This record gives sequence, C-alpha cells and structure tokens, in this order.
Amino acid sequence: MQKNEGAFDGANPVQGALLPSRAREAEETFAYDLTQILRILDVLPLLPKAAVATAAFAALREGELRGLEWQDYDGTEITVSRSIWKSVVNRPKTRASRNSVPVIPALAAILDEYRMSMHNPKSGVIFHSGDGRPMAMDKLAQKVIRPAIEAIGLPWYGWHGFRRGTASNLYALGADDKVVQRVLRHAKPHVTRERYIKVFDPAVLEAMQKMQATLEELRNGQQLASSFLPFGGKLSKPNAGEVAERLKAAVC
Repeated sequence: MQKNEGAFDGANPVQGALLPSRAREAEETFAYDLTQILRILDVLPLLPKAAVATAAFAALREGELRGLEWQDYDGTEITVSRSIWKSVVNRPKTRASRNSVPVIPALAAILDEYRMSMHNPKSGVIFHSGDGRPMAMDKLAQKVIRPAIEAIGLPWYGWHGFRRGTASNLYALGADDKVVQRVLRHAKPHVTRERYIKVFDPAVLEAMQKMQATLEELRNGQQLASSFLPFGGKLSKPNAGEVAERLKAAVC
C-alpha cells in the first residue's frame, strides 16, 4: 500500500505477495456532496465549522488538520507542511502531500471569522482546545460533529468523507483527474481516480472557483427556500444549548 501510494520510494519489499483468497472485501466508502456540506456547516459552532470547512474545501486529512498552523494560511492558500497523529508530529506522508492548496472565498470567510474569534493569532496551531495544544479531531467529531450531522438526518462518513467529497465535487464540476489529484496532493493519479472520485496552475484555480460559484448558488437557493417556510417554521437543527454542551465536552 505505501509503495503504491508513493510513500515509500525503494524497491517493493513484498513483491509477489497475494491477498488471501478468503480476504474480506474492502468496505464501500462515501463522500459528502456540496448540498450536504452546506447543511452540515449551518448547524455547527464556529470551531468545528472551521475544521469541517477546511476538510471539505481544502481536502486536508485528519492529521493535517491537527498539524495546521496559522503560519500555513495566508488568506489565499494553505501550505500543508506537517501532520500530527496522536502525539507524533510528522511531515505529510508523501512529497506530493507537502504542497499548497488554493483557498476559495467560502473557506477563507469561515477561517477568518474563526481567527478573529481567537483574537487574531499570528502563529500556533489553528485548531486547539484553548491551551494551544492540537485538538483531538476524533474526539471533536464524536462529541460534536457526528451528533450534529445525524440530528439533521445525514450519515457520518468520517473525516475522510469530506476529503472524498472534495475530489468527487470537483470531478462532478468538470475538473480533470490530474487537477483533482493536485488538489488532494496524491503522489499517484490512480489513487485519486480509484479511491476518491465516486502544478498549482490556472486549471486548479478554475476548478476551485467553480466550487465557490456552485456554493454561492446553493446558498442563494437555500435562502430563497427558507423564505417560503410556514410562519414560525424552522429548519431542524440541534438545540443551541445541546450543541454548546457537546462542544464543551469535546474540548475539555
């Protein structure tokens, strides 16, 4: 696996290895579409909202979200330079992973709002629980994000569901396989094509801009639909106090 994905550059040490004939098939994986992502962002408090938006619109992995620092974000792009798994800090797993990703305005607006709520820090990890230490993203997901998603009738696909969503949404909007590979920072194009789709160049920017334009259209459509709700009607979302309690439990 590591050899196939470009994480190991030497001779394959297990050439000729075969899967057992009775090996269990890999489970089917899923991705969030743009409409689902907008619904999810609408019900999340600002911190988890910023984390989900970064995963969904910049395709960062869970460990890369933990390792992301304010120095890596300049308002127009995110440079991925580290990954944190549990207490271990590493560089991203391949050379291709250590690259930059364009930041569309929809993501920039959320990150900038979150930054201001944190008193406009210039350095340090972006997602933390108040003590400056990287947040446990799995705990945040289980205590806050997953319950909020399931409360609006959507399934939880894990953090990678947002990363797969980036690939699938860009591909659905007409982005070339190679462009999607570049956004996801995969070393091998077949990994993107086979596992994520259900040169930082103009083509990459154009693909991300299409995502932004589609988000704006969907947002305008949601606002129009909400204007026709019955008097006093409300969209289903978790109770504000309940969400606050979940967030408090996740970051403590």
